Amino acid sequence: MLFTKRLLREMLQAALSAVDEQLAMLNQLDAATGDGDHGTAILAAMKAAVSVVQNDGAPDKETQNQETLKETLEKIGWEIMSKTSGSTSTLMGSFFIGMSQSVSGEELDSIQTAMMFESGLANVRTSSRAVVGDKTLMDALIPAIGAMSALKERSPSLAELFAAAADAAQQGADSTKDLAAKFGRAKNLGERSRGTLDAGAVSTALIYRAYSETVKREK
Repeated sequence: MLFTKRLLREMLQAALSAVDEQLAMLNQLDAATGDGDHGTAILAAMKAAVSVVQNDGAPDKETQNQETLKETLEKIGWEIMSKTSGSTSTLMGSFFIGMSQSVSGEELDSIQTAMMFESGLANVRTSSRAVVGDKTLMDALIPAIGAMSALKERSPSLAELFAAAADAAQQGADSTKDLAAKFGRAKNLGERSRGTLDAGAVSTALIYRAYSETVKREK
């Protein structure tokens, strides 16, 4: 099984559904330490991403089909940035643009797929100084991509690759409950920010679990 535009579309649609189902929970988590709108923001970002890849009979369907995987990923990044605002816009958009920078084909094996996600994270790092332990989405994203990187030498299947990423993202998200926030509005709470999960890390874990379940079904 290879990573293709078709698989990307299925993964993004699944991630959108997962976020939509947990919208209230994500906003509630964010309300404990922030503005209470993370769920709304990440849902808008995923809708923007899906709008680029879905082929639903729109007038530009033929044009969409002719776009390369690289072009599609870059377009997703810019669409997210144009349709959302705040840190969600910057980080999510940067990730997809970064992914596009390492892609040169239309069918990627697991090693190339891992490299594509590594490139996405590298681009996010140019916009965020947050690291694991700072109680942000990076507590889930960095471990997820790290898990992919660790498997590259074994030439895993795509299902194995994304399962490892999803497990690592979930563990990272769970760890944020005991952390004190170091960025955003939550930083002002200091030690009082402990005891709640970070909404960004939780949404990241939801997205990677949706990716994993999609790949598992498709293999």
